[in-house]
Amino acid sequence: MKRIIDTSEVLGTVEAAGETCELCATADACFDEAAGRLVTRLNAFLRPTGLLVKERHFRADWLPKDETVSESASPEECHDFANDIFHRWVRKVREAAPHLHPL
Repeated sequence: MKRIIDTSEVLGTVEAAGETCELCATADACFDEAAGRLVTRLNAFLRPTGLLVKERHFRADWLPKDETVSESASPEECHDFANDIFHRWVRKVREAAPHLHPL
């Protein structure tokens, strides 16, 4: 499988588990040339912002479940498809967040 994108975005901050956390969305997309399929793994998590806190990733109940999206695609269009899938995911995660504070 050929890697197409491996990206993440910090969407803002939220209060969770008694601390300020960054809300993050990620996507890892690969193209299966033999099958002509784009497979994109989508993830969302929180991580504390404190400088003295060891970095860890955790989930809140309100976060959407991780997803894997598989679509037929040609090699020429898979990068655009992967970016579109990621942007839809970012919108979904952002809409699920309570009281999201911009960075």
